[in-house]
Amino acid sequence: MSRGLGGSWVGNFEFDPIAGAVFDNALRRIEKDLFAQDWAEAKARLGEDPKLSDLARTPRQRRADAAVEMARRSAAVPPGARRPEPLFTVVVDYETFAGRICQLADATVVSPGSLVGWLDEAWVERIVFDGPSRVLDVGVTRRLFEGATRRAVEAMFPECFHRFCDVAAERCEVDHVEPYGAGGLTVSGNGRMACGFHNRRRHRGPGPPGRKDPPPRT
Repeated sequence: MSRGLGGSWVGNFEFDPIAGAVFDNALRRIEKDLFAQDWAEAKARLGEDPKLSDLARTPRQRRADAAVEMARRSAAVPPGARRPEPLFTVVVDYETFAGRICQLADATVVSPGSLVGWLDEAWVERIVFDGPSRVLDVGVTRRLFEGATRRAVEAMFPECFHRFCDVAAERCEVDHVEPYGAGGLTVSGNGRMACGFHNRRRHRGPGPPGRKDPPPRT
């Protein structure tokens, strides 16, 4: 942090991949809350769903306010409170045995050794596919993918299912391959990750005449 013109502050940061992911995830969670507040305020003011230009803050302003809110929350943590703990997911498959590789949720490749410094405070989960200890499907009658079912789908689809979209799974929604309204079950075998745009577009029907979407990832 350094002082800019008029007493403003300017930030210049550089994180390693894991620390950067921790910071970015916390910032995005708070920014999402602030976006919901701005949206609700604009809708109450206009009496209808607003446009992004109608919101009180720009995305850059919301990110700055989210960073300030993050600092306030850290100062308000009571003594003895439990700190958030990172979760590492180990996906074991043939490629893992053939050549070790570690990826963060945003697909950043890191070395296995870079995890060592975090292991004393981290949780580690394993997801085994097509084996006796595979993740069980839960919430079959529920509309939304949650808990272990969502984690299983995230592990299978690290990005949005659309071939030309690279939005990471952690920022996606889980889409029913066979729509829930048509009897599709909320189970890992019927789920895939979809960014908000492609999830909404799929359920709005086809695009303009003559335009075809590329086939999904398999």
